[in-house]
Amino acid sequence: MMIKVVKFIAGTRFFVLIPVIGLAIAAVILFIKGGIELIYFLPTLISGAEETATHGNIIVEIVEIVHLFLVGTVLFITSLGLYELFIEPLPLSPWLKTHNIEELELNLVGLTIVVLAVNYLSVIFEEQENNLAFYGIGYALPIVALAYFMKERSIMTRNEKENGTAGNEENPENSRPPYLPADRKD
Repeated sequence: MMIKVVKFIAGTRFFVLIPVIGLAIAAVILFIKGGIELIYFLPTLISGAEETATHGNIIVEIVEIVHLFLVGTVLFITSLGLYELFIEPLPLSPWLKTHNIEELELNLVGLTIVVLAVNYLSVIFEEQENNLAFYGIGYALPIVALAYFMKERSIMTRNEKENGTAGNEENPENSRPPYLPADRKD
């Protein structure tokens, strides 16, 4: 009876396929949307590049298109990472491999910082009568807090690796979850 319960609990890891598939679909949609916006923007870029009044708008539009691709990329990497962490390893480049949930967390925090920065860039280049200092403070505070979080998290992770508390370094078999195959190579 106990073995069935353990197998059932281990099998619940397949529920992670829901966010894996959802994030992959969202990434593809953002890639397509960014590609369509880029195609529609190219004539504007070519014809309006000489006008000095539109340079700010051109920069904002390009940054927003790149932003769509970056968000899509982070969603796709998160999808791959969740799959690798919960289901099985994938034959990916070493820089794409995900070893723990903290790596995914840092990707999302980094994405949040980029989103805030792009939003603020849009506010700067749009002509407004509002005081930009208030917007700047409103965007800067969460960026600073998130950057501090990322710094502290990386210091904590580095210290854990140096002290050997991030996992059992001497015997990797003991650090492997029991539901994963013994021949899994990370």
